Amino acid sequence: MYFTLGLLFGGAATAVLVVLLGSLVRPLVPTVAGELVVIAVALFVLAGEARLHPWTLPHRRAQVPQAVIDEGADAGALRFGFEMGTGMRTHMPSSLPYVPLAAVALLASWPAAVVTGVGFGLGRAGMALGRYHARDPDWWDGQWRRHGHAVRLALALLAVALSVTIVFG
Repeated sequence: MYFTLGLLFGGAATAVLVVLLGSLVRPLVPTVAGELVVIAVALFVLAGEARLHPWTLPHRRAQVPQAVIDEGADAGALRFGFEMGTGMRTHMPSSLPYVPLAAVALLASWPAAVVTGVGFGLGRAGMALGRYHARDPDWWDGQWRRHGHAVRLALALLAVALSVTIVFG
């Protein structure tokens, strides 16, 4: 429970920070330019997930340090969830989070930013809790290795479709 709360709070806190920083940039960037940047980021991520280019956007390639987990049952779970929910101190298997990050920074309202951040936290929670509650974590890992690319590609297609719908809808 504390892990999930940490994930949700971490995602929301990051979104609030990003929308705050975006509020400093938005007056200088025409809305159309922001919309084009979001679509360009989505297309770049989609092309990467389709393995059409080798580049990834910057991300940490390590997990949250063990010392965080060792802080104690509830406090460690809360902090681990928060750090995983922010996406800053944990491995990101995809560049996909950059799509909502760009959208929140350049286009989102405060409520939309918080909903986006909570959604990010829920997505991270789904993956972690799915494995944790699997009867056979090795089977779960094998399924992810087998289907992970297709899942990321489908999510990237969805991100492009949603970005285009939000911008032009």
